[in-house]
Amino acid sequence: MKLGINFEACFPNEERGTLEEYLSGIDKFDLLKMGSFFLGFNTEKSRYSDIVHFLNMYFSPENSDFAQTIYTNILQYVENAPYPIEFYEVPYPVSSLKLFEFIFDHIPDDQTTTKTNEEIEQDTFKAYVLLNQITITERDIISKQIREENNLSFTAAQALLQISFHNNDIINFRVEKLYECQFKRALFYFEFLSQREDCQPLLDTFYAHYEVTGYKDYLRRLFGIVYSVLMMNKESHVEIHLEEQESKAFIDKHIAKEDELITEVDFLKVRSNPLYKFEEDKYRIISPLFTIEMIYNGLFFRLKAINNQLQNGDKVPGFYNLKTYQFSEQYVLSRLLKEIYGNRYIQKSGSELDGIMDGAPDYYMRNGKYVHVYESKDILISKESKQSFDYRDLENELKIKLFENEKGSAKAVRQIVETIRKILNGEAVYDPNIPLVKVQIFPVLILHYRMFNAAGLNSVINTWFVEELARLEELGMDISRVHDLVIIDVETLMFNKDALVKKKTTMQKALLEYEKDYLRFNLANARPRPRSQEEANKLFENSLLPFSFYLDNKIEKLGYKRSGKDLLEKASILFEEEE
Repeated sequence: MKLGINFEACFPNEERGTLEEYLSGIDKFDLLKMGSFFLGFNTEKSRYSDIVHFLNMYFSPENSDFAQTIYTNILQYVENAPYPIEFYEVPYPVSSLKLFEFIFDHIPDDQTTTKTNEEIEQDTFKAYVLLNQITITERDIISKQIREENNLSFTAAQALLQISFHNNDIINFRVEKLYECQFKRALFYFEFLSQREDCQPLLDTFYAHYEVTGYKDYLRRLFGIVYSVLMMNKESHVEIHLEEQESKAFIDKHIAKEDELITEVDFLKVRSNPLYKFEEDKYRIISPLFTIEMIYNGLFFRLKAINNQLQNGDKVPGFYNLKTYQFSEQYVLSRLLKEIYGNRYIQKSGSELDGIMDGAPDYYMRNGKYVHVYESKDILISKESKQSFDYRDLENELKIKLFENEKGSAKAVRQIVETIRKILNGEAVYDPNIPLVKVQIFPVLILHYRMFNAAGLNSVINTWFVEELARLEELGMDISRVHDLVIIDVETLMFNKDALVKKKTTMQKALLEYEKDYLRFNLANARPRPRSQEEANKLFENSLLPFSFYLDNKIEKLGYKRSGKDLLEKASILFEEEE
């Protein structure tokens, strides 16, 4: 995690202006291009992450003295900061998105350029680091003020979760993983809906709205948009120039409308329409990330909007529950775990277990004395809680959705503990041969959105789990062979499925290793030993990283090469002739 350079670091003796002042006197067309240029930077290993490279790229020779002064000021700022300059950078995706929103919504369409090139470079840079000041520094100040006023003290995991959750899905992603999983999930979703007779009117209306012949045609056309992002060969804005009339009609349904405001909490409108038209038949990507996420994340909401407009006879009832339960849990998760575990061991899917007893886990696997129990929750956190300055808002909603709801009903954590109670009490009738005297139970919570891959989250949720598990010990049960709760997002399972099938590692080994090296990290056992307090702090922070980070890197360190063959095989179906 890098730290954003703010206005006060660059201009310590200058009074802050406003975005309106800094962005005045510059043609709106050029400002929008600049905004999409910032959003084209890589979030991983960007060459512009280095401050010197960024300043050399951004400023022309005429502004060399201005750039040098900025760099000198930054060096002085960092001298009094807790981290060396290598930890700091100018580009920050949240600021880039807010900059684009502001330009799109607040700069007059007829604004023309009256400033010189030198002035434009200086003022747009000031606008950007001002946004860093607002979105990073001032956010931290307000959050700290709330903690102090309410006499709140947080654990390291809670503090890190507050810092990371609101922007984690925007700054931490891998393009190849994101694309592969978005594509596969969209394909699975269409296949699932197509098999249901009650979903045919919805699908027919959806295809008519997007003027496509079916889901293969829809995904093909969407692939045409996303392809431009995947083929980016430099960090810059991405343009799409169209010639086919059919493609124009399709892409026009995915663009930000000039007569509508796009500013919204958590960038929800840009997420829905992550492109804009800058000339006839010419489009520019606003956000490469959101463009890829249109494939699946945006699909449900597009279908939901159309379903809401259907007549009652054609409307799919309980459309949200259909996705979260029957699709996400029974269709996708059961399918993935069955492929990962193969035809070995004792396995029961959620649908099988539901037919045997109430309150069973969503998936169950036993290999001798080793039991894996899975609970699946396809949930989202509200934009207000996600972006709140008060950590309590986030934790309260997490508890409602993952521990106990407003009515006192058990959710994920309590459901898993109840499953463990039944197993230890010999009440798990779906597997009567569990060796109770030596059974080891590995609880896993599956979540279905990347936002939950935030540093500190697993540790926070596992604390609730450990506290709830202690209640079983108070009842006289032996919980010594119950392992910590591991949170896994479904895309990490999907992305690493082939490596797990080929036994590069196993779920058993991965769960044990993550528990030992992350959830139960002990500095005394760290090898090599940290040489300074800074290194020790870094090791501890790393122990709070999510399972997704651990497994993706573990698989690659084991020498597994991701060929993309599975994705190509899946994608080939789109180019088969329609029957």
